[in-house]
Amino acid sequence: MANEGFSPDDVRPAVWIMVAEPVPEKNIEYILWGLEEEGIPAEIREVRSGSAEVIAKQGADSSHLNVGIGIDGNEQAVVLHHRDLPIEKPLFSLEAADFQSAQLRRLGANAARLAKGNPLLFQDDHVHRVEPEPAVQLQQDQLEDSVKLSHEQLGELISRIVTELLDNVEQ
Repeated sequence: MANEGFSPDDVRPAVWIMVAEPVPEKNIEYILWGLEEEGIPAEIREVRSGSAEVIAKQGADSSHLNVGIGIDGNEQAVVLHHRDLPIEKPLFSLEAADFQSAQLRRLGANAARLAKGNPLLFQDDHVHRVEPEPAVQLQQDQLEDSVKLSHEQLGELISRIVTELLDNVEQ
């Protein structure tokens, strides 16, 4: 993974958004709105090149909040990553066809919720709420339509998040 000279000690705790140009500014704004609505700051870092997965992972590894977003204008991809996930298995990925304001905004909100340890959003109508809702049982068809994770990947993700939360509580 290429290091563009970023050090996590250089900045305040924030979700790092790694951008490989060219990226329409409106796409970044929607992501920032989602983060802002959840009360989590963001740092935008420009990189020369790299796939969305690689630069998102770089951002997650560099952020004090362990969460990074990678936006690759050439690939037309946006990826949300966490420090504890393998590089090839990001939490969420969007392609150009998915670049709608609500989906980009939800990705930003989920980045913030991941950093805070709050439940993730899987439906557009919840994007505008700032307070986390009680856990809601999602129907299987809603989950399959909203998230492109296998049952095994989802179980692994939940296990990693719970482990991270328990580790933080013990500290």
